[in-house]
Amino acid sequence: MQKSLTYLLLTFLFSCSSLLIQAQEAAEEAKPAWETGAGFGLDFSQLFQLNPRQGAGQNRLGLGGAVNIFAKYNKGRLAWDNLGGLQFGMQRLGSGIIAQGSTDKIPFQKIIDELRLNSKVGYKVSENSKFFYAVDFTLLTQLTPTYRGTADYQGFFLKDISAEGQNPLSKFFSPATTTFSVGIDYKPNDKLSFFYSPIGSKFIMVLDEIIARQGVHGNPVEGDKGPDGLYLAENTDKVDAQIGSLLRANYGSKFLNDRMAYTSALTLYSNYLKNPQNIDVDWTNEFALEIIKGLQLSFLVNVFYDDDMRMQVSDNKAPNGIKVDADGNPVTARRVNLTQQLLLKYNVIF
Repeated sequence: MQKSLTYLLLTFLFSCSSLLIQAQEAAEEAKPAWETGAGFGLDFSQLFQLNPRQGAGQNRLGLGGAVNIFAKYNKGRLAWDNLGGLQFGMQRLGSGIIAQGSTDKIPFQKIIDELRLNSKVGYKVSENSKFFYAVDFTLLTQLTPTYRGTADYQGFFLKDISAEGQNPLSKFFSPATTTFSVGIDYKPNDKLSFFYSPIGSKFIMVLDEIIARQGVHGNPVEGDKGPDGLYLAENTDKVDAQIGSLLRANYGSKFLNDRMAYTSALTLYSNYLKNPQNIDVDWTNEFALEIIKGLQLSFLVNVFYDDDMRMQVSDNKAPNGIKVDADGNPVTARRVNLTQQLLLKYNVIF
């Protein structure tokens, strides 16, 4: 009798195990190859005063936000990750006209304008391997033109406010930075990945000739500036082509019962052709805290350094916080660029 019960029990356990394995295999087969989603963040502030009290401040209208989208394919030995991100912001302080005698209304100043795209496709070295043969592509540019202000009204604006009609400081694909690399991608788990390419290409493109002649975006320029303050066209190249080594690390995880999330992407690049010891850095970070389902408070921090680009030097004692030379032009130098943004963000998976 005892042997019969033991036999029946073992048979029952074996049957349950078989059913569980079959159910798991069916679930894995039913898992869609594509996973897509997006996050939308908003930064908005508004203040209006009519006949304001002394010392009460001034009108303000600020608009901005961030959008990130992703599309990931994973089936068999093939993996394809696509990411896109946009950060944009503008504000207007005060009301009325720029100066006495002018008819120009106070314009919107640009706060941030950054468009990022990344695509990485990989094929597993073997069926159970954590290593992939991979190809990686990135693009970094901006969407809208940026104009410098004037000596009386400094800043960076979405339209030209100067009387002489100046050219934009930057615009779409002026500049743009792209990388294209072939290498090995290592994914020890779903949260972490390391991509390395010993031979990767990088291009800094400034397709607008006038913007390229300013010589501030990393494209090659030679000689002295002309009377108009620009490098001569014959001494200016619109594209800087580089060959170097690229390392990219990506991390993403959730904590506190999925209420808190942290994602990070670090890219390091060394240009073999010029100062290979000076490493270009592009490091994006996002901390997110879920308020209610789908709605998050997000804190974005980006760190950027490119040895070929000249950043405007910050100076808290200078007008608009930017150091200027004796002629009133912004001082530029090799510097680390730090960007921070706080947003309310809505996430959706589709």
